[in-house]
Amino acid sequence: MNTYKDSLSSRLVLCFIVLVGLIILHVIPLPILETLVLYVLITRPYWFKDLVDQIYRSKKPSESADE
Repeated sequence: MNTYKDSLSSRLVLCFIVLVGLIILHVIPLPILETLVLYVLITRPYWFKDLVDQIYRSKKPSESADE
């Protein structure tokens, strides 16, 4: 019966740690997208220009735009 109490208390501690971690991430969110946009705006890497060129190269102009 003692091992049941030990496993229950270790699960409670683990759940508490996970919940505290989620609260910290919610209060102080990690701005991944904003950091990437700032990096692209400041450094203007070649891979980003190539990516944009590939996207617009694959897009065919529509015939209705000529009218």
